This record gives sequence, C-alpha cells and structure tokens, in this order.
Amino acid sequence: MSYFDGHVRELCTVPAELLAPLDRLLENSRDTFLVENAHKPNKFGDFEKSTQHIVFKFPLELEDHTRSKYQPIWEKYRAAVEPIIAAVTPFYGYANGQTCRIMLARLKAGGEIRKHVDGMRSADVPHKIHVPLVTDPEVFFWAEDEAIHLSRGAAFEVNNKVMHGGCNTSAIDRIHLIFDYYDQA
Repeated sequence: MSYFDGHVRELCTVPAELLAPLDRLLENSRDTFLVENAHKPNKFGDFEKSTQHIVFKFPLELEDHTRSKYQPIWEKYRAAVEPIIAAVTPFYGYANGQTCRIMLARLKAGGEIRKHVDGMRSADVPHKIHVPLVTDPEVFFWAEDEAIHLSRGAAFEVNNKVMHGGCNTSAIDRIHLIFDYYDQA
C-alpha cells in the first residue's frame, strides 16, 4: 500500500503563480459547483450535506484505482490544474506516476465531514493529496483526534486509512484541489 504511516504531512510549497490560474477560474465557480455536483460520480451519504465537488477524473470502479475516466469539465480546468500536480508530485520520485482521482472539493461555511476511513479498494494504494485554495484559520482537517489547519500555499498528503474528516467553522466556503497519486510501475 502506498499511503504513509502518519496522519498528515506537508509535501512542499506550491508557488502562488501556479495557484493564480486556478484562482481565476474559481472566482465565478458557484454555478459550476452546483451543476457539476449534481452528476458527480462520488456520492457518499453524509458528504452531500456539507460538500460540493467538481470532479475532473474518477475511477471507473471503486475497487480499482488503475482505471479512471476524465469528465468533460476537465478541458476547462486542465491548463490550471496540471502545473500544480506537476509541482507537487516530484516528491515521490515515481518513474510512471499517475493520478486516478482529481477534483475540487468545497466544504461549505459551517459544514462538517464526519470522521470516516476511506473503505473502497481504489483508495488503498494512491497517496491522497490536498492543495488548499480557499481556506481560513477556522477550517480544520481531523486526523484521528487531532485538528490540523491545512494552509494555502502548501500541498499535504493525508492518510485516508485513519479516521479523518473536516470542519469549517468559518464564514467562507473552503475549497481544496484533491488528487490521488500512485506509481503505475
């Protein structure tokens, strides 16, 4: 399994100039989140109350991370997202690194993602990476019983095989770029 033994680790700094193109796309994204969230492939009970997603890539089956499909919306965001992924992934040193999930996740102001463990087999191997785009000091990622603020300007790997969740007690919606990364070799 590829995930690491800890809870959360900071991987690297993500330069502001790499985040800027995605920031510009997000400025008027409220309708995009509503439209894309309505037909997303990742509908998981409790998440529906507090979260919205723009899914760019998702596994064809939840049991297999090696076969994924890009959604049509990817072409609009690709040029803004690919450089961020390219800046974060050298940390792993994979000869044939691949993504199997790529999405934007909005946690609504006042929202909560209950603690859970990602149980699907397609989440067993890839590294789960969060790049905060819009956040606030009152937004926390829970890993076991620890509340951690994931700050903008960095990329973080989170261990999705320990109890984890999120809480947004701020007055703004939190938005993260989230992607799963693994070695195809």
